[in-house]
Amino acid sequence: MVKKRVTIIFLSAMTLAALYACYRLFQPFLEPLLSAAVIAVVFYPVHAQIQHRLRSPSLAALLSTAIVVLLLVVPAVAVILAVKGEVTDLYNLINEKTTESGGFSPYVGHLIERPMQWIGRYVDLSQVDLRAWVLGRLRDVSSLLVAQGWMIVGGLTSFILNSVIAIFTLFFLFREGRSMRRRLAALLPLSAEQVEKLFGGIENTIIGTVYGGLVVAAVQGALTGLALWVFGVPSPVLWGVVAAFFALLPVVGTAAVWAPAAIYLLATGSWIKAIILVVWGAFVVGTIDNLLRPYLISGRVQMHTLLIFFSVFGGVNVFGFLGLFIGPVILAVTISLLSILRDESRSWNSYWREEAPAVDPSGDIGPTTE
Repeated sequence: MVKKRVTIIFLSAMTLAALYACYRLFQPFLEPLLSAAVIAVVFYPVHAQIQHRLRSPSLAALLSTAIVVLLLVVPAVAVILAVKGEVTDLYNLINEKTTESGGFSPYVGHLIERPMQWIGRYVDLSQVDLRAWVLGRLRDVSSLLVAQGWMIVGGLTSFILNSVIAIFTLFFLFREGRSMRRRLAALLPLSAEQVEKLFGGIENTIIGTVYGGLVVAAVQGALTGLALWVFGVPSPVLWGVVAAFFALLPVVGTAAVWAPAAIYLLATGSWIKAIILVVWGAFVVGTIDNLLRPYLISGRVQMHTLLIFFSVFGGVNVFGFLGLFIGPVILAVTISLLSILRDESRSWNSYWREEAPAVDPSGDIGPTTE
């Protein structure tokens, strides 16, 4: 028994060391690997239908991967090209107005002149040089953009590399997903019912967060497009679609659309509309995410809305964009494990109550025989 315990302790220590080494090996690729896993779970019902018709696992996986790439890449490229044209038009407009005003600084000063006069009716601005402050902030933004240029290029290179890894991994997840799940289930010291409960919770959470995120993005895009249409911004439908895409990104969100639109309104002299648009974007479009996403996710995942709220934003804080899906998954796994542990504890306590020897009042244990 002593030798067996030493062997188990030794094997456990070696296994932990090997798992840590594997974690260090795969750590640089965790983001594309997790991205591929999320996509595979969401699109697996479609892949199952394709595989049922083609009968060839490799060909079905290849076709499913190609469909996913087309569904993700083609709309993104189309939106980028459309946004490029709109940004070019906005740049030309600002350049034209700047030329008419004799330079960028006089142009900005002319834009804020009317708002300053209106605010000056109610607030003493004699000690405030708002024009100098605005120009200073614009210079800071310009310097920041120049300084971050090379970092953007490096981020683009990393994005392309991660995309290639994710697509490569996605193919094998489609082709061998079921067998991988069976092998993983065989390694876990859990019953078939417990394994199904654990894996089912993970799948439902991923699907719920993805679909919930898409619904929230669509609502935010619609609200942004509606505001742009009301305020007379060109191409409101296009910018609403762009806002829906940016709504999927943490931190930036729809502000990437309504903030430039507010600048456009300011450039055309509609500063009241610009202020209203900023308030609408920050307090209506921005907060709808906090209210709607936890409600949509909790409907499928069966978790409290408050827990969903913190898991989503905590996941974004730790994992970035991928945390929108990984945060709720971690919470779902934790809740499933606690539920399994509770059931095992109850079963264990019930077993000992039934099997424990009876104790008579005199203190003797167990039944006595004459």
